Order: sequence, then C-alpha cells, then structure tokens
Amino acid sequence: MKTFYMLRHEDVHGNSGCGVVAEGVIFDSGTAVMTWISEVSTVTTFKSIIDVKKLHSHDGKTEIIIEGVKKDEEKFKLCRERAKIKAGQLKDKERASA
Repeated sequence: MKTFYMLRHEDVHGNSGCGVVAEGVIFDSGTAVMTWISEVSTVTTFKSIIDVKKLHSHDGKTEIIIEGVKKDEEKFKLCRERAKIKAGQLKDKERASA
C-alpha cells in the first residue's frame, strides 16, 4: 500500500481551494481510495490511481503526489505535514461549533 496527496495549484471549479486538498491510499490490488480534507468530506473509490489523475489533474493544475516516488520525496513530506495541519484545523473548527 502507498499513500498519496492531491496538491491543487489552481481550483478550476472553485470548490476545494488550493494546496493539499485530498489524501488517499493505493492498495496493492491497484484500487485507490481518496478523501477530501474539507468541512464536507467524502470518500471515493477508484479502479486505479490513473482514474484519479484523469478526473482531477485538470491539465496539470493538480498534482497527485505518491509515496515512494523518488522525484517527489520532498513534496510528499511537505504535503503530509500540511495535510495534518489542515485536518487538525478542521477538527478544532468542528469542536468550536459543537
């Protein structure tokens, strides 16, 4: 299994914003599962990471950063840190509004 992050440089639809907007897992079978890091979060299953890229890359405006890809090692570490921070902020916001 490998994890991945969706790093959005331009939000073409105006829904998810920019930066690290989703995280996911690629299972050994090739199936990919992704969840949005947002106030309204969903979980979606894809046949493969190729389908995630087809649907969400928007001609390079969004990158899929996959664990273990040598050229993306530093970017992956940065995405992991930003995802943790963003998820923590969302949890704090939920607690404050409860």
